[in-house]
Amino acid sequence: MAEVESEAGFTLIEMIVCLALAALLGVLLVTAIRVAGTATAAAGSAAIAEEVQSVRDHLRRTLGSLTPRRIDGTGPVLQGGPDGLRAAIGADQALERPVDLTVALGGLPRDDGRFDFVESRAPLESLPGAALSGEPPGATEVLLQGIAGLSIRYFGTLKDGIRPAWHPAWQPAGQAAGRLPGLVEIQVVFAPRDPRRWPPLVIALGNRR
Repeated sequence: MAEVESEAGFTLIEMIVCLALAALLGVLLVTAIRVAGTATAAAGSAAIAEEVQSVRDHLRRTLGSLTPRRIDGTGPVLQGGPDGLRAAIGADQALERPVDLTVALGGLPRDDGRFDFVESRAPLESLPGAALSGEPPGATEVLLQGIAGLSIRYFGTLKDGIRPAWHPAWQPAGQAAGRLPGLVEIQVVFAPRDPRRWPPLVIALGNRR
């Protein structure tokens, strides 16, 4: 009778082995969950970095495509302030841009106190005269949502005989109306807990004829 009961139940060694296997499976499961979480976080970080990088590349292409004439036909044009700029960019069939455009970059306030970094485009011919002030008629695209701030500055000479320097605004007038800055620096600021990062971005302008 005692021998039958011992065959029907677990021995101490068998119970220890079962507990060890259960503990091992638990450790493997926790490790798998952690690895999956790390992979998901890494994929999310990569997607965030890719979004920011694509905007930076887009800005380089845009400001590297300034039209070789001003709106009045005499030369290239760019006007800007510390929180936005407007420029004329040339047609480019490779980029499916069949006509010259006026492009505006700036921050659009949101209800939560933050901004959206936006770009507006319209055909250059739709704007009479050489002025770039005012809101351009055309489609507006959000480049980055929910930024904390945007600042732009310009490196160049606004007047003859003055050494190049960084300026918070670029509004050349008179004989210098068609003059371009040599460099444009665009700084995007994110909220402290925002995982996005924006390294300094300095762009050499294109078509400087």
